Amino acid sequence: MHTRIVSAVAKAVGQRDDGTRVNVRALCADLGIAPKTFYKWAERYRAEGLEGLEERSRRPLRSPGRISAVVEDAIVEMRKRLAEEGLDGGAATIRWHLARQGTVKPPSEATVWRALVRRGFVVPEPKKRPKSSLRRFEAPAPNEWWQIDATDWVLVGGTTVEIINVLDDHSRVCADSLAVATATTEAAWRAFSNGVERLGLPRGCLSDNGLIFTGRLRGFEVFFETQLRAAGVVPITSRPYHPQTCGKVERFQQTLKKWLRQHPARTLARLQAHLDAFRDYYNLERPHRGIGRVTPWERFEAMTPAAVPTASLPPPRMRREVTADGRGYITGNKWRIALGPEHARRPATLLLEGAHASVFVDGRLVRDFDLDPNRYYQPNGRPPGRRQL
Repeated sequence: MHTRIVSAVAKAVGQRDDGTRVNVRALCADLGIAPKTFYKWAERYRAEGLEGLEERSRRPLRSPGRISAVVEDAIVEMRKRLAEEGLDGGAATIRWHLARQGTVKPPSEATVWRALVRRGFVVPEPKKRPKSSLRRFEAPAPNEWWQIDATDWVLVGGTTVEIINVLDDHSRVCADSLAVATATTEAAWRAFSNGVERLGLPRGCLSDNGLIFTGRLRGFEVFFETQLRAAGVVPITSRPYHPQTCGKVERFQQTLKKWLRQHPARTLARLQAHLDAFRDYYNLERPHRGIGRVTPWERFEAMTPAAVPTASLPPPRMRREVTADGRGYITGNKWRIALGPEHARRPATLLLEGAHASVFVDGRLVRDFDLDPNRYYQPNGRPPGRRQL
């Protein structure tokens, strides 16, 4: 209360108690308070002295709707446990775990949030981007398309390794997380293949323009792309310098790294064990905010995948390093393949997969075709002679 009001009320009360006449209405008009308020403060002053004129909380004496101390302690305990394990501990997640645990009846999400605020677990973020500003898109069904990306991680001791993550766009199921010393296009295919064993083949696979996933911007195809095409999967690449297109797997990697910081690994094998454990937790036990607070696996199984596997994985490729002869021909397995005189005496890489062949020279795809099983010589469709420039 303002010092001037306190002094005036105390003086007026003293005068009235001494028998001095005081014009209460005029005094209240001068102080800007109601007469009813003056008489209330006068009673408190007589009973408690100056302390009775201190500001008091307007909080009700009883709050019958407030949760019990047992429930609030359970909320705090769950928050601490999730934080110690490096897992998300928002109000909705805590409520989901309390309901599953069954030890206490979980209150509403808003009540859990208020309990966290009271106990100092909520840090205000006024600059956080509002949800209304986000533009979301997702595949209409499981296995419609996957997202794949690679991210760095540092082992105990300072060794930098990489993790390749594969995520179903519709359900958010983590198909695979693969720890490798260096992310290569062959490693990307291995992570994708691991995911296929768990979920089946998707219709398409979305990636950024990293060289382990695509050579589209460089004028050739990498191993990962050619393997996707051979399996009947459509390779999809994001717009350059626009990571939001692969935002789901990017966000997954943030959650993964938060958890990994609480589970340090010294070796690649130990890191892979941690990744496998997190994949199971993420898919089966963690409610996902982006899909209505159900687990990714529940959403994957909620509807029959629209993109059911239409083919099996292609057989392993046969890779041969060869050198073209003086006329621009290479020989591989039981085939003689024409490249063209411009490639004479140049080293080449021949990839054979069943009845399909791909030939790379200096990392550039120069031939990609189906072999004719009825002939030894595989022409390039050009008339013989030196290439006309």
